[in-house]
Amino acid sequence: MTRTRMIHACLTAAGAGVLAAAVRALMRPAAALPRWDLLGCLALTVAGLVGALVVLRRGPDPQQGAAGTSRFWWPDRNRGWAVAGLCGLIVPMGLFLYAALSFLPQAARITEAEGGVRAVSVQKVLSAEYVREKHGGHYEVVARVAVPFDAGTRSEKAAFTSEYEVESGSRMWALYAPSSAELGVLVDTDREDLEVKTGGSAQGDVLVLVLVLTGVCVLLGIASGGLSRASRGLRGALKKGRCRSLPVTVTGVDVVMDSTKDSKGVVTERPKPRLTLDGGDGAGLEILLDPAIDPVRLSQEINGLRAQLYWEQWGTVRPGPKRVRAMLVLDERRCVRGDLRVADSSECPEGTLLPAAPSLPEGDGLRAIRPYPAWDRQLHAEGLGWMVAGACVFSAVTFDIGRWVALALLVVTYGALLIARMVMNDSRTEYLKGFLPDAGAGSGG
Repeated sequence: MTRTRMIHACLTAAGAGVLAAAVRALMRPAAALPRWDLLGCLALTVAGLVGALVVLRRGPDPQQGAAGTSRFWWPDRNRGWAVAGLCGLIVPMGLFLYAALSFLPQAARITEAEGGVRAVSVQKVLSAEYVREKHGGHYEVVARVAVPFDAGTRSEKAAFTSEYEVESGSRMWALYAPSSAELGVLVDTDREDLEVKTGGSAQGDVLVLVLVLTGVCVLLGIASGGLSRASRGLRGALKKGRCRSLPVTVTGVDVVMDSTKDSKGVVTERPKPRLTLDGGDGAGLEILLDPAIDPVRLSQEINGLRAQLYWEQWGTVRPGPKRVRAMLVLDERRCVRGDLRVADSSECPEGTLLPAAPSLPEGDGLRAIRPYPAWDRQLHAEGLGWMVAGACVFSAVTFDIGRWVALALLVVTYGALLIARMVMNDSRTEYLKGFLPDAGAGSGG
């Protein structure tokens, strides 16, 4: 088994632990603390992350071989599912917290005394305060209810919330043990909520919310490029008949600083891999690539090769730098996507205008070049370390630490995951800076 496969296996185990914790929380939200079942699921997650980190740091370096290919444009795909994953983790983490805080000792004692949920009637409403919320509101009610214990019916004082106005004679649901009046009574307008406290599964609305949030995260991943096909980079321009082409030769792969200005005029600089191309007659062209692409391994694959360059037709010709989406198609229908950049409109290549079509002349079977290995200790080890730290911190939620402390740990854990993502991005930025001329590093081309 290669190092990459071992890392993927470890991360799969970590994901399985998260999924198992979410399922267990839905099956039985309320249980006595500490929640050893949830702690066991989280232990699997931690073990998987630690295993991936150990393999990454101590495993043998993979042999340098030919680059692989992917039918997806993998930088966008990886980024899209990373965004979806960060958002989607709120669901299992929220369920984890929900399960850890659902337990009520009084409800457990009533259940042990063979108590159950039964209907009771309100004798007298002692107070009812309406609490306004952004989209509605609810009543905070204190009332006396008639509870039929074995020793006789007793009037018990209970506090509960209600979405509707409660009056004398209203029917409520109560959790109590008929043979143990001293254990008290828990009252609610929702029977399912009381049944959850007795060890039942999560309410239907909780399950619906989980499914909706999960679906939203999946759609977010797709919208962010999770299913971006390698051949679809210029699809819109092709259909409108605004795509041009030019035969070129790859002359080098290096790294340059790319400056971009946002709508507020703020200039941001970051290093990006760059393809340099010979368009014939001494015309030099350059394509800026995604920072996820390794310039050294890409250079080993395509330097000196003939290729066909496709780009979106330039808009209104104005002085100044120009940048448009482009795709380089090489032998065996391999491709690389990026931005074609020229310093001034006068340097824009002419090329040949392609007729309107649903795809490039090479068809929909183009595959993106993906240099291997996908995992690098220099780029990913520190980020994985932050993920391990976050998972370890969150394990404290399974113990009886209080509602606010548990919520604070959830925030800290999510912050650790965000830091892990930022650290990996920063590591890649520093890696690319090492190829800049002023860093004393040679070009990959």
